Amino acid sequence: MNMREKQKNFDFAMLTYFLIVIFFVTLRLLSSFGLLSFMGDYGDYVFTIFVQIILLFGGSIFLFSSLKKQKISKTFLDFGVNRVSWKVIGLSLILGFVVYFINLFVSSTFNGIIDLFGYEHNYGSAITSYSFSSLIINIFFTAILPGICEEIAHRGMLFKAFRPFGTWRAIWISALLFGLLHVNIEQFFYATLIGVFLGFLTLISNSIIPAMIVHFMNNALSCYVIFSSVNGLPLGNAIAWFEGVINSNIFVGILVSILVLISLFYLLIFVTQHIARLRIKEDLADIQMIFNKEIIRQNYLFDLEKTKSELSGQQFDPTYDLENDNLDDPFLKIKEFVFSQDLQTEETFKPSKYGKLLLFGSFLLMSVLTLFTFVWGVL
Repeated sequence: MNMREKQKNFDFAMLTYFLIVIFFVTLRLLSSFGLLSFMGDYGDYVFTIFVQIILLFGGSIFLFSSLKKQKISKTFLDFGVNRVSWKVIGLSLILGFVVYFINLFVSSTFNGIIDLFGYEHNYGSAITSYSFSSLIINIFFTAILPGICEEIAHRGMLFKAFRPFGTWRAIWISALLFGLLHVNIEQFFYATLIGVFLGFLTLISNSIIPAMIVHFMNNALSCYVIFSSVNGLPLGNAIAWFEGVINSNIFVGILVSILVLISLFYLLIFVTQHIARLRIKEDLADIQMIFNKEIIRQNYLFDLEKTKSELSGQQFDPTYDLENDNLDDPFLKIKEFVFSQDLQTEETFKPSKYGKLLLFGSFLLMSVLTLFTFVWGVL
C-alpha cells in the first residue's frame, strides 16, 4: 500500500469512526436522560442492536466500503477476518478464561483506586432470580454482538488505519478508543488493557478471529458467573469461596492473589506464544509451498529450453540464465510474502489535518463523557 493509499485509508476510517461516535454519544445521552424510556423493557435491547449491529458493524463494513469504493468482501479481508486453524480457536478459548480471571483482579484494583477519590459505584438492585433463558439472551447481547462488532471496528478498521504510525502505536491508539467507547470510568482502564492484548493477539495471529473469541469469552463468563452465583452453581460458589479466603486475612489475601496472578500471567504468555508459533509454522508452510512451485517452474523452463535446443540442433547450455527470459525473479514471490508480514512502517506516515481532526474529535467526545461518569455520574 503506497503513502497516498494509506492516507485515504486513514481518513476514511476516521470519518467512519467519528460518525459512529457522534450517533453513539447522542443515543447514550438520550438514554441517560430517560428520553428512550418509551421503549420500555425492550429499550436496552434496541439500544444494543442499534449500536452494535448498525453503528459498529454496519458503519465499519458498509460505510467504510462505500467511502473506499471497494467490495465488502475486500473490506473483510482488509480488516483481518482471516480463517484460523482449530488449534488457534481452542487456544483462544483458553485465553478467554485466563483474560477473564486476570480482569477480575485488574478491575478490582482500579475500582479500589477510584474509590479513594470518592467515586460511588452504581451496583443497581440485587439480582434475586436469573433464569437460563435470561442467560442466553444476555450472552447474545453482551458477549456475541460486542465480540464481533466491537472487534470489527477496533481491531479491524482502526488497527488497520493506524498501522502506518507503527504497530505498537496502532495497538495502543485502537485500545484507548476501545476503552473510551465503554463511556464508563469503571470499565475504561481494564477495557483499554484488554484492548492492548487483543491488538497484540490480532498481530501475531494475522486474524481478528482470536480477538473476537477472547472478547466473547470474557463477556460470556461474566454473565455466567452472575448466573452461577444467583442459582448456587459450582462456579459461583467457588468464586465466592475464593473471595472469602482472600478477604479473611489481608496478608493471606495478598499472598494468594499474587500467586494466582503469576500463574494466570504465565498461562497467558504460554498460550499466546503457542499461537505465535502456530502462525510461524503456517507462514513457513506457505513459503515452502511458494518455493516448491518456483522449483517446479524452474525445472519446467529448464526442460523447455533443453527441448528447444535439441529441436533446433543447437547445443544446450545447462548454465542458461532464466533471468534473460524477461520473467519474474523466481524468488520474488517469496520475498514479497516474507516482507508483507512486516511489523513496522517502512516510511514516515503523515496523516492529513482532516483525519487528525476527526481522530481528536472522537477522543474528545468520549473522554468528556467518560469523565462525566467519574465526576457527576451522569451516565
